[in-house]
Amino acid sequence: MKKNTLKIWIGCGIFCVLSVVLSSWYAVTYNDSRLVVPMDAGSYTFQIKDLPMILSVSLFCIYIFALVIGIMVCAGKRQKNMLKTNTTRNISPKLSFLGLFGFLGFAGFLTYPIDGTVFPFMFFLFFGFFGFFYEGKMSGTFMDERFRENTVRAQLTAYKTTFVITFLALILLCRGKLFGSLEYTLIAVIIVLSLALACGLFLSEYLLYRYDHDDLTEESRE
Repeated sequence: MKKNTLKIWIGCGIFCVLSVVLSSWYAVTYNDSRLVVPMDAGSYTFQIKDLPMILSVSLFCIYIFALVIGIMVCAGKRQKNMLKTNTTRNISPKLSFLGLFGFLGFAGFLTYPIDGTVFPFMFFLFFGFFGFFYEGKMSGTFMDERFRENTVRAQLTAYKTTFVITFLALILLCRGKLFGSLEYTLIAVIIVLSLALACGLFLSEYLLYRYDHDDLTEESRE
């Protein structure tokens, strides 16, 4: 992903978040907190003052959808280039700033008491994007046999860690209602699964960087 393109994505993300924050402030201050506090959907009638909140939330959802699609397309192109050149893909470590979207997961603790929305908890998955920092550090690395062995080793360790976290969480959460509520149990499952996947994404890149760096250090000493 080019630097200019990355800056555009980050700028659009910041704009979308700010638009949601400002529209929420506007709704609370000048629109009786409509679409912010719980409302009866069956009796809802559109008002012109609802437009900022509707537009900002819609824009944010479109941005997230476009971001996921863009990452998938970019990953496909990089994968093809890796097969041709036998080198790791070239990405900027600054792409790890996408991991900051993981902090949006804490918004779920605000939205759930208001209208029961639990979707924001899934943003904890974005913490895994901090792994792009280490992948960026290894951009353009020739994938020899040693590097491929380290890749498999790092991925297996990351998968095992993710599996153990998920397995233990399911054992604990399936024992009954968390704090006497099935809704709290659902929230805990969403948070744990999101963080477990994020951990797997991050560890696969971090461990590969560490293994490769340790091997190069040992070779230089010899």
